[in-house]
Amino acid sequence: MELTRSGGRPPHVAAAGFSLIEALIAAAILLIIALGLIPLFSRAITDNINGNDATQATNGSRTQLEEMLGLPFINTRLTVPAAADVGVTTDSFTQGDVKKTGDADEGWWPGTPTDKGVVLWTRTTQVRQYSVSDLNTPLPGNTQPTFVQLKEVTVVMNNAKLGGILGSGQGITLRIVKPF
Repeated sequence: MELTRSGGRPPHVAAAGFSLIEALIAAAILLIIALGLIPLFSRAITDNINGNDATQATNGSRTQLEEMLGLPFINTRLTVPAAADVGVTTDSFTQGDVKKTGDADEGWWPGTPTDKGVVLWTRTTQVRQYSVSDLNTPLPGNTQPTFVQLKEVTVVMNNAKLGGILGSGQGITLRIVKPF
């Protein structure tokens, strides 16, 4: 005859599985670990948005600088207005209609349009001209072309999200010197 416990099982057979207490403790430990990882994910999202902003700002600025470098020295886009020390142009990148893929209103537009959708980026291009004999003082726009040997082009990209909750609204400033 075999001896049994009060539950009717032989004494050498142990209870199998987890108790409710053990399961709750394991769930609490997993919860603490998961809560510790949430800030890492939110930081990764913020860093990705900031990296995207920096990439778009750099690409928009570099594109403009490369276009300006490819222009002839006397092109009207590189001309400083008469009696001004700097020529300034502003253009904006608009989102267009977010419900349409490839919307015609999406892209770069002169100035700051109000009828093309949300303005995402504003790009300001400045042109200054100098003589080699005086590189500290920009020449006014009415200077005879024979006295202008260098043109400095500065592109400033500003993000509409500046100070926003998503992303830093990161912008960038790039500068080149175009010789005659």
